[in-house]
Amino acid sequence: MTDDEQVELANEIAVDEDMDEQLEDMSLDGRKAALKRARWNVFMYLGIAAILFGFALFPMPFGADYDDFTNSAEKDVGYIWGLPIPGDDFTDVPVTISIDVINPPAQAGVLLGAYLIQADDCQSNLGEFTPVARNGSGHTHHYQVTKTTPSAGATYDFEFDVDPAAYCMIVQYVDSNGDNLGDANSDMKVNGKMWPNQIFAGVLGLCCLFLSIFAFIGAQKHGETVRSMLEGTNETTESKVLSEISKDKIAAGPAGAPPSGPTGGPTSGPTSGPPDAPPAEVEQSEPVAEEVTEDTGERFEETDNGYYFKIHADGTYAQSVYVKSEDGSFSAYEE
Repeated sequence: MTDDEQVELANEIAVDEDMDEQLEDMSLDGRKAALKRARWNVFMYLGIAAILFGFALFPMPFGADYDDFTNSAEKDVGYIWGLPIPGDDFTDVPVTISIDVINPPAQAGVLLGAYLIQADDCQSNLGEFTPVARNGSGHTHHYQVTKTTPSAGATYDFEFDVDPAAYCMIVQYVDSNGDNLGDANSDMKVNGKMWPNQIFAGVLGLCCLFLSIFAFIGAQKHGETVRSMLEGTNETTESKVLSEISKDKIAAGPAGAPPSGPTGGPTSGPTSGPPDAPPAEVEQSEPVAEEVTEDTGERFEETDNGYYFKIHADGTYAQSVYVKSEDGSFSAYEE
């Protein structure tokens, strides 16, 4: 590459310098914005997932007191929502009934029974559904009973898994056949909990959790790119062109220092000829730093150790080292 071409290329770089910086800044700013959005997405999805999981695990309470008229504790639980999939499966809504026994009947063989009857009107006669619940027919009416006689001051828990529907709760002191043994002197306190949002909020929470994982992976990728750009591993167009110019200039110059001349003297040993004559004084001349010019436009530049570099007419250097003969001609040095 000649000097004129280098100057022209340098002028082009100077003209496009602002545009390269703008493109680089836009790319870096875009990466930073993408990194910021990815990090916000991670925190946002994690926050939504935490809220949904908390909503799924938060129970909806209900309660009932003992009624002397019906000799039982009854409660219209209302509609328990959930996935409308009939039968016993993982989509059922968990319901827990805790019973604080205050004063059980004094009769022998008293047990504690709890019903969850699927009915739209709890004011109607539910007696026809209690035998169905005790027989365990279907998944619409539920019944559980203790195996031992309840003690005053103790708490008993019953756990049910029900399909979405409207339910009525009945808790009684019963015998082994399920008949009501409660009287006016009996007493109890019932507290219930249900988790109708477990499926809906749980599934949505898992989706948000997976989205936060993907957002975290994207944030890691954007972070590595921004970090590499800030550390300078991504070269701009200007730096690449300047690097190529430097390589061309280096390639145009000599490949290396000239080889060193012979350093050893003549080999010692017996000689058959006459004794050596005293050496003639060799006239030493100062190294000529001026360039030796030939008719072809080529010139030779002398170095400090007596060797010459050949410079072509276009200003480039020959890759060989030359020596000067006694007649003034130059020839390539050979070891």
